[in-house]
Amino acid sequence: MYQTEDNMPKGWVRPVAKPTRESLKARVAELRAELAEAEARLREMEEGARLEALVKIKNLIRAFELTPADLGLVPAPKRRGRPRKAAP
Repeated sequence: MYQTEDNMPKGWVRPVAKPTRESLKARVAELRAELAEAEARLREMEEGARLEALVKIKNLIRAFELTPADLGLVPAPKRRGRPRKAAP
């Protein structure tokens, strides 16, 4: 980024100490804790939204008296693999 005269510091600027390895590790630990907390809240929000959507879908299915066939759903096969041989 280019330095312009507008953002150049005027006068004496106090020197800032370089962060130490320990302070950087502490900062990383703090940020990881914040991230874990945020991810937990996100999972709760997603679960709530998922449950709310399922309730809405079930209510619409009941309201319009839809069947799985109306929704284009086919029943799952009872058995996977090769069909049984017919008796001779």
